[in-house]
Amino acid sequence: MAQDLARRCGAADEAFFREAMASPAAAETERESRRRLSYGTAGFRRKGSKLIGVAFRCGMLAAVRSIALQGRATGLVVTASHNPVEDNGVKLVDGDGGMLHMSWEKHAEAIVSAQNAVDLEQALLRILAKEEVNLMGGERAGTVLLALDTRPTGPRLVSAAMAGIRAAGAAVVGSEDTLRTTPQLHWQVLATNAGGPCEEKDYYDKLNRACSSLLLGQDAAVSSLVVDCANGVGALKLPSVLPAVTASGTAVTLANTGGGTLNSLCGADFVQKERRLPMCVGALAGGQLGASFDGDADRIVFFVGGSESGGSDLDLLDGDKILCLLAGHLKRCVEGLGGSFGPVAFGCIQTAYANGSSTRYLEQGLGLEVVKTKTGVKHLHAAALAFDLSVYFEANGHGTMLFSPDFLRRLREAKGSGSEWAGHLLEISNVVNPAIGDALSVLLLVLAVLSHEAGGLDTWRGLYADAPSRMLKCVVPDRSAIKTTNAEQRMTQPAALQAKVDDLVAGAELARAFVRPSGTEDVVRIYAEARTQEQADQLATSIEREVAAFFS
Repeated sequence: MAQDLARRCGAADEAFFREAMASPAAAETERESRRRLSYGTAGFRRKGSKLIGVAFRCGMLAAVRSIALQGRATGLVVTASHNPVEDNGVKLVDGDGGMLHMSWEKHAEAIVSAQNAVDLEQALLRILAKEEVNLMGGERAGTVLLALDTRPTGPRLVSAAMAGIRAAGAAVVGSEDTLRTTPQLHWQVLATNAGGPCEEKDYYDKLNRACSSLLLGQDAAVSSLVVDCANGVGALKLPSVLPAVTASGTAVTLANTGGGTLNSLCGADFVQKERRLPMCVGALAGGQLGASFDGDADRIVFFVGGSESGGSDLDLLDGDKILCLLAGHLKRCVEGLGGSFGPVAFGCIQTAYANGSSTRYLEQGLGLEVVKTKTGVKHLHAAALAFDLSVYFEANGHGTMLFSPDFLRRLREAKGSGSEWAGHLLEISNVVNPAIGDALSVLLLVLAVLSHEAGGLDTWRGLYADAPSRMLKCVVPDRSAIKTTNAEQRMTQPAALQAKVDDLVAGAELARAFVRPSGTEDVVRIYAEARTQEQADQLATSIEREVAAFFS
């Protein structure tokens, strides 16, 4: 019965906080700190030392979500991705292996913010009623898979999550020692519910088999690969997917494998934003390729040695460049299938932050359909599901490919009829993590695609030149005053401010700009592009002044 489940959770909650908090005053401070937490793409994220109650309550919610899904497994991962080591976070994985369904994000906030056991019980009853979870025939068994990255606060938070899961009557798979990349846990939830092989070894075997097939008989496009592991969990997992790469003739060197501080002067976020080589990685020579993971290995960016005229020690190959490389190869594969295969709905998904040159290359250079979505991987993934074949990436290096079930069926039939292109696409699909962006998977995909593309690294880095851009943020008293449309590229409110932006954009060459409210703090984010860096800087600064004037 729903009431029994809620009462049991309430009693466990009261006991947990009584034991976990050092004093009543500490308990009150902890409760108050959870009152206004928001669940976003990153889950709940803050200083790791302040997440104990959040982890316990999230464990409870993950169990309830599994019960609501009629016993299908869900997941919970303790990570703060690219954030500093002192931060941590709790993210929930839904039954399809993707991020927590957006309709349950408010449920997560309600459970976490409940100020006492009675409030928690009422919140649980409201969720069970809204989601029409019928427990009249007895509670359904739930299962929650756990994982964590290498942050020192992780084990204690996983212990708290386990207590919450068990309080709701669900089974726990994993422990304080279950170190995984975030994408590995997403894949494991997906594979578990699909009824197929779902252990960590199965993940490695699948990637290695498919990558070996794709590289078989191909010359290595990269003579030497240097991977910056951000001193994170990816350093522990990467060696298990390298056999096919090294066998093809690429020498691999790992840097920042755990001896330094997580995400400090290294990692995908650092390299992408600072345009600097990560620590412990020297200048790259011709034929060498660098790659940087983030702390939980769901993001990856690449880089090559900088040109003398560029004034930088690296040329960045970010998520936009990854998308364009993969999309170009997939287009050639689809064309190779021939007209008898039938139509293929193929789409590329980006956010408004994608560099305009990449969008022009996809639309004008490759003739592909580009869909823009709101910021956040969950929005890109949802849009990608509308196509037979799709690729999505954010500029930060988070993205993947998706193959629809019907498209995979058609490919298998075509392969059975002798189509080599269909077989090639099926092998690509086996390297893909269909649940979420995965640095290990994308690394193998890029190396495999480069080996099949004429020109290799030089052609990839020269696909297009990024349009100069500038991002700024402006602190405002109330970000909700700004409403947007068209994937956050235009303001519907205030209309007068959008008119000012339009006038400023019209005064610059090859310019575009947008203003959007932050999803987590009272700031407005400003993005501007133009023909020159000076014009982009001036455009962004002028818009910032208009935003400040509006709120003053």
